[in-house]
Amino acid sequence: MKTKLFFLSALLLAMLGVCGCGGDDDDKTTFQSRWSGCKNESYDTRSGNQLPWDEECVEYEAKDGGRLYLKHVNALFNCATENVEVITSVNGNHINIVEHAIGNMSANCICPSDVECLLSGLSKGEYSISIFRERISEADLQFSFSIDYEESLKGILKR
Repeated sequence: MKTKLFFLSALLLAMLGVCGCGGDDDDKTTFQSRWSGCKNESYDTRSGNQLPWDEECVEYEAKDGGRLYLKHVNALFNCATENVEVITSVNGNHINIVEHAIGNMSANCICPSDVECLLSGLSKGEYSISIFRERISEADLQFSFSIDYEESLKGILKR
């Protein structure tokens, strides 16, 4: 029984990984992501100034080849978070990003961390972006903004 449960769990995780790394229906848009883990200190990557760890922001920048770099700075997660899975979907000109914490979430504390995402396969034009943090039973909207994607795009969005 344990073997079957392990096999089914592994299969489900593999399927989530395949689904999570896709893009729109045409599979033109792909992404990579990275989670920093809990941080002790936070810095504004543009100025180098230390930020209060409860000051969340999103940095974004166009990269060559139709790529968009997004960094959710000081995203707050439970201290027991083991990893953050990033799931993206692109529907036309709307990009949804869901940050899903993995772990037992039993700690009585939160910590800041950075979630980075590099989307590929974008064309020049306007996009609306929504970033959600998934909780146990629902996803909370963290940021919602629009960009005009072009080579010179670079900015920061603070709450």
